[in-house]
Order: sequence, then structure tokens, then C-alpha cells
Amino acid sequence: MTSREVKEDSAQAESLQENKQPIDRTIMGLPVLAFIPMAIIVLIAVSLTTEGTGMTAAFAVVMSLGGVLMWVGSSIPYFKLIGGGVILCILVPAIFKYFGVLPGPIEGLVTSFYDTSGFGEFVVAALITGSILGMPRGLLIKAGARILIPIIATIAACLAVLGLIGTITGVGAGYAIFFVAGPVLGGGVAAGAIPISEIIAQNGDQPASAYLTALVPAVAVANIICIIVAAVLNAVGKKQGHRLRAFNGNGVLAQGVKLPEGTAENLTSPTAAVKLAATGFFLAGALFAVSNLLSDLMPALHAYVFLIVICALIKVFIPLPDYVEASVDLWYVFVANAMIPAILVALSIIAINIEEVLSLISDPGYIAMTLLTVVIAAVVAGFVGWLVKLYWIESAISAGLGLADFGSSGDLAVLQASQRLNLLPFLSISSRIGGGIVLVTLSVLAPYLL
Repeated sequence: MTSREVKEDSAQAESLQENKQPIDRTIMGLPVLAFIPMAIIVLIAVSLTTEGTGMTAAFAVVMSLGGVLMWVGSSIPYFKLIGGGVILCILVPAIFKYFGVLPGPIEGLVTSFYDTSGFGEFVVAALITGSILGMPRGLLIKAGARILIPIIATIAACLAVLGLIGTITGVGAGYAIFFVAGPVLGGGVAAGAIPISEIIAQNGDQPASAYLTALVPAVAVANIICIIVAAVLNAVGKKQGHRLRAFNGNGVLAQGVKLPEGTAENLTSPTAAVKLAATGFFLAGALFAVSNLLSDLMPALHAYVFLIVICALIKVFIPLPDYVEASVDLWYVFVANAMIPAILVALSIIAINIEEVLSLISDPGYIAMTLLTVVIAAVVAGFVGWLVKLYWIESAISAGLGLADFGSSGDLAVLQASQRLNLLPFLSISSRIGGGIVLVTLSVLAPYLL
């Protein structure tokens, strides 16, 4: 469900409708009995190909796997309530690779495609642009500044509690903060675990690569926990959200602001839809190109941060024609529905190491601290956000899980599981700006705790 499909139905009616909803008999618009054989043919054909076949075949592979896994996970009762489709997309390809089931040509094709095409940037740029430019102006003004308050409170609470637990249990405050809470809140591997490993190395006796191995498992496991927590919050919001004041915003972050219906839904002409989608595609790419340039000039900030700021400034200060808003809205809807399962599969193949994930199973204390970090982040962000007039669930997801997930790719998985894709700009703020705050904080604490 996209942000344009969020309705103001009661939580009880929504829950009843979801429980009675029949299993979807289509994948990517095709009947299941047609899509699955075609997907099998695609995978066999690529497996028997000796050389890379480019982005066309790569798209076919990740959309085939993503489409089937998302459908299976979303069709299993109860499992779908905790984001079953998203979890399968993230774990199953990595498990196949771990056991050697995934053919080498498929792994090589997807890895080459993702590394050279900027597939992640393609998806995130479309979603950020569409989310912000299609966002109510009042929501942006009310929620944009306020979201920083629960982010800072969440970071402080997680580091303080984990440091205390590390001291009490004997593992040490430094270990709990730098090897668990820090990487979980740091914004993923590239933006979080890697720079944290370098901070530790500056104050330790081993190279950064040696510490990185110990940081990545917490990031991966925390991301899975975030997906489950997001799906649980979504289910609880539908069933109990009406009982508590300002608990469930149904996808709206700030109290008192409603989501628009979305102009792209009302299109009747295929020709107009194609033109608008092309316009949205171009605008997302053009704004991201400018953001990349600014990031090159000011490397301390990621291009996504600049993209968020540019889109926000445009939305606040420039009256956009309806067709422009419709264009980014339509491109957003297309990418959200067609590409998220594909990007999750690609990331599973190239970034998830099952050996590192399995290594945590032998250490219950490590798992408990990782789980606790995510839970504290969600609870504190939800409560503090509620105090500053944000909806509890939306603040918990945006400021809490946005900090604790896998960065931009984790943001997409969390939002897919929570059915709140329109919150992407706020999770991006948590991942990028919040992750930067975490790195600065750890840099200050390192000489005293390591």
C-alpha cells in the first residue's frame, strides 16, 4: 500500500478488512500461474549464461525473485503481519548464496548491476522526491523541525542505557556502546559501521577492518528486528490505534495534518500517464544530480541530505503546478510498487552475510543488547515525538526505527513493512543526520570509553 492509498477508515474496520482479504492472485500485474513460470525461465536462462547480460537481465532477475518472495511472504497468515514479504526478500537470497544454491552467474550479474548502475540511488531518489513534493506543505513545516527532537532524545537514551547495561553485566560500557548501540544507530554499514570501526581503531591496537567484522552483525540483525517491530506497530495501530489519543496517524507524522489523496490516481489517459511518469523520472534524476554536486563540494553531508533539503525548499517556497506534483507522485507510486522488492533482493545478495548473522546466535547477550537498542529507540522516539505533537507510531518509526535500521535500504524495508512509504524523507533524516550525530558523539566518547 502506498502513501496515496492511506484512508481514514477506523482501525477496527481496517483490521477486519485485512484479515478477510483474499490472497492476491497476481504478481507484478500478471497472474501468479503466469509470473512464476516466467520467473523460473529467467533464472535458468541467466544461470546458463557465461557472461554478464547487463541491466535488462539484472532487472528481470531481481524483479523475478522479489516478486515471488514478496507474494509468498505476504500470503502467509500471521507471517505477513510482521512484514513476511520484506523479510523473505532480505533473507532468502542471502541464504541461497550461503548454501551455494544461488548460481554464480546470477550473483555476479546482480552484484555488477548494483555496483555500476546506482540502483539504490535510483529508487531512493524517486521516493524522496515524490514523498516531499507530494507532501502537504503544512506537514513539512510542522514535522520537519520537530523530528530532530525525538532523534536526539533517542540517541541519548540508547547510549546511556546500553552503557549502563554494559557496566552492570561486566562487558563494559565501551563495548556495549561502540560494538552494539553505535553501529545499530549509525545508519548502516557504509555510513555507520565503517566510520565507527575507524574511530575504534584510532583508540585501539588493531586495524579498522578487524573491528568492522564485529560491528556488521549488529547492523544486520537490528535491521531485521526493525522490520518486525515496524510490522507489529502497523498491526497494533490498526487494532488499537483508536483507543489512545494521537497514537496512530495512519501515515501522517504531525498531528492536525492529513495526507493528500494524490493526483496521479485520477489519471484516465494512458498517454498522459506516460508523459507524467517521464517528467517525474527526469525531475527526480535532475534534483539528485544537483544533490550529488553539492555533496561533492561538501563531503560531510550525504547527497540524500541535500536532496531532502532541496525538495523541501522547493515545496515551501515555490508554488508547483498540479501536473508537476502529479508527475513526481506517479513516478513515486511506480517505483514504490515495482522496485522495492527488487532492491531488497539485490541488497540481500550483495550485502547480507549469513555467517555473520548466525554468529550472533551463540551469544544471547549480544542479541539481547541489539534487540534492546531497537526497542528503546522505538519507544523513546514514539513517546518524545508524542510530547512534541507527532503521532506516536509515526514518530517511533521515523525517529526510532529510522535510526536503528540498515540506512537508506533499511528505511525502505521498514516502511514497506509498516505500510507508510510516505514517511521516507523523515527516516532519511534519521539515517543521515541522526547517523552523523551518532558518529560525532562516539568520536567524543572514544578517548574515555575505549
